[in-house]
Amino acid sequence: MKTVLGFANSLSREFAQQHLSNETNDVIVFTAGSLAETIELANRHPDIDVITLDLAMNDMDGIRGVRKFREAVVREVPLAVMGSHLPERDVRGLLLSGVAGYLPYTMSASALIGALSLMAAGGTYIPLEFMNYNGTKPSKALLTTREQEVLTGLLSGRSNKEIAGQLDLSEVTIKHHLKGLRSKLGARNRTHAVCRAIELGIG
Repeated sequence: MKTVLGFANSLSREFAQQHLSNETNDVIVFTAGSLAETIELANRHPDIDVITLDLAMNDMDGIRGVRKFREAVVREVPLAVMGSHLPERDVRGLLLSGVAGYLPYTMSASALIGALSLMAAGGTYIPLEFMNYNGTKPSKALLTTREQEVLTGLLSGRSNKEIAGQLDLSEVTIKHHLKGLRSKLGARNRTHAVCRAIELGIG
């Protein structure tokens, strides 16, 4: 996965590039300090999978920066916005404008990679606090033993077939447990389930 991370703070740019690259060899990170630099990188590298724009960059001007990016970049690419805590209404407004996700500054490197992977695959990332769990959040205790085992397999990057072989179960059974796991985590697919598990600290 190739990504461009636009960060206003130079220390944050260096930290993100170093830590995201260290998390996995499959991530190539380009960084930019402004909207203009991010646009230039996006147009120079047509194989970029997902791009993040920091709302604090001087030339962003809020949601107008998203529009400027869309007008200046010659191809469609999943676009995320990063910033400090925003009201739920503002986050949902960003999503309605075509942004693929909102990334709080407080995300860990692992959770950020999961979110970026989800968006690169065509999904949408919404921070956990904006998900509706009727006042409660899922925990590891809510998962069955099998669901925990399937989650361990997902976190290790194994396919359904590989998880089935390891647990001596059929792929149909694995799909059943995966469905239950996704439901409890509020996840739309297996990649989103991994991201949610990491963010919840149950991975």
